[in-house]
Amino acid sequence: MKTLFLSLIVALLAEAPLDDSAQEARAQNLMRELRCVACENEPVSQSSAAIAEDMRTRVRVMISEGASDQEVRDWFEDRYGEFVLFRPKGSGLDGVLLWGAPLLFLLAGGGVVAMLSRRRGKAAKDITGENV
Repeated sequence: MKTLFLSLIVALLAEAPLDDSAQEARAQNLMRELRCVACENEPVSQSSAAIAEDMRTRVRVMISEGASDQEVRDWFEDRYGEFVLFRPKGSGLDGVLLWGAPLLFLLAGGGVVAMLSRRRGKAAKDITGENV
């Protein structure tokens, strides 16, 4: 019975905002940058999953202990991987693919459009009899 009562008190206090409004603002910003590992595309700040509650509590504890924003991000990245960050660092091969692939797809699409346009123009010239 004591354990149940204690866990209920901890659960109620876990979602309590920090006393310092500047620290709470930092915590809220960080919670919007971190992805819920259960919901995947939902920030920790908006998720109702139990793990998101734990993550919010951990952010607040780290902020109240004096951790910097980067230290909080690094802690979550070490624990859950770069996936947990909504703004991945983009280093190494993964970063090249993450940031370079859209540009390559755009260039490839432009090349396909140009090639089809050129073929269509040549076919139109052949039909009208130009350059014969």
